[in-house]
Amino acid sequence: MTDSNRKNSMLGSGILVVCSLIWGFAFIPQRMATTTIGHIAFNCLRFVQAVIVLFVILLIFNFVNKKRGIKTPGWNKDTILGGALAGISLFLATNLQQYGLATSTVGKASFITAMYIVFVPLLGLLMGKRPSLNCCYAIVIAMAGFFMLCIEDGLKIELGDALLLLCALLLSMQISFIDIFCKDADPLKLTFVQFLVCALLGIPAMAIVGFPSGAEIKNSAFSLLYLGVLSAGVGFTLQTIGQKYTPPTLATLIMSMEAIIGILGGTLIMKEHHTMVQLCGCLVVFIAVFIAQIETHKTMLVFDKASFALTEKSKS
Repeated sequence: MTDSNRKNSMLGSGILVVCSLIWGFAFIPQRMATTTIGHIAFNCLRFVQAVIVLFVILLIFNFVNKKRGIKTPGWNKDTILGGALAGISLFLATNLQQYGLATSTVGKASFITAMYIVFVPLLGLLMGKRPSLNCCYAIVIAMAGFFMLCIEDGLKIELGDALLLLCALLLSMQISFIDIFCKDADPLKLTFVQFLVCALLGIPAMAIVGFPSGAEIKNSAFSLLYLGVLSAGVGFTLQTIGQKYTPPTLATLIMSMEAIIGILGGTLIMKEHHTMVQLCGCLVVFIAVFIAQIETHKTMLVFDKASFALTEKSKS
């Protein structure tokens, strides 16, 4: 590795560390918002902010790219269709997550949500692609960790934890759509369409359940700004830049730290307490997620648009 590549790798790693910190601590204001504003209203308003922030970022990137003579994919079919499908999945996932957080803890939510990467191979199985042996191990290990985290007395699972597990499944659909369509799309434009769809779906949903009052918005201002501007707008942009310069395996390790940051934030800031069994469950889930992420980087799902089939392609 040359000095230039080493510096770029260090820069990319540093950016991803910041991204993991932003996303790990995001569970705290998100949990706080469950007591101050309606769940659907909160998500709609956060995505409206994210759309505005990302629109500004897109303008800046387009200006810089034109100055440097760099051409990027335009608003093509892959950007629109991929962003729409990912947006629908993200809309459902974030609302389930918000409902789940209302009765769960920040620590458990961060690790259950991280299980989305373990479910990605399962989606391939539904479409005729057999997961590798390592992915099968990861799924079994993750579910064991989930039961250690969430099973209460009488072998019951709390509703909030079940909703968070369903959220993780929907997030695996979202990341699969991104993987499928990002090959022929600009990642920032794809993300912008995704957030726009989330915001547009949230408006009629918010009209059905009720619009928030001025007092509710004011009381949730910090949470909305953190999730809408910092977590969504800035976080996704940093991820796009950081992963460009960081080797996949190292990026995997850094991004996996989001769950650990989440439980540390819940313990230190929200004063949450977890049993030794639950903490062991966190460790088990983390191991499963890390195994699954490494395996997914090696054999990403690639969409053959001509035959409407998923094929396996090794990444060099």
